[in-house]
Amino acid sequence: MQKLLHVISFICLCIFPVGGSEVCANTEVGEGTAISFINKMVNEALDIVNNNGASENEKRKKLSECINKYLDIDRITKAVFSQMGYKDLSEEDKQKVKNYLKKYLLRFYAGEGKLSAMMNAKLSGEVVAEKKDDIDFSVTTQFEKNSSPALKIIWVTDGKKVYYVEIEGINQIITLRSEMQTAVGSGTLMEYINKQN
Repeated sequence: MQKLLHVISFICLCIFPVGGSEVCANTEVGEGTAISFINKMVNEALDIVNNNGASENEKRKKLSECINKYLDIDRITKAVFSQMGYKDLSEEDKQKVKNYLKKYLLRFYAGEGKLSAMMNAKLSGEVVAEKKDDIDFSVTTQFEKNSSPALKIIWVTDGKKVYYVEIEGINQIITLRSEMQTAVGSGTLMEYINKQN
């Protein structure tokens, strides 16, 4: 069940608050657009995981492409690292932090043994979208696998990127922020990031 939560987190996520959204404030996204976008993203990720002809490394490579395509990495990076001096970094260092976060997300959510936890999982029940603000929708989905209870996942999207995911009431941004603060410890963010390369 724990592995299933991690991989679903990844897919949901495929999941977080980050900047650089391509939708402007006056562009209206419809409920149908938000639901279609989430369905497309989730089904693409599930197709990758359930491709029996691909190795785990090939699946991770494809899932990495999902991160770049569907997650608003800028906003997620800002949200996760905002309390660690991210806004004061040079553009070059900010890019290093974003690149690190992409790798971390892939390793954490689709690391060794976690992909198999999503095999044969599927969306179940009705996908529901509610208007969150002028351009964003909160889309609620249910995942089920075999006879396990369905997992409720809430995604916030502008119809082009996902920038917030909540799984069974757990805010994935807060979880990531806590993990990163623990990893960085008493040093600086860039000392930690530079050690990882």
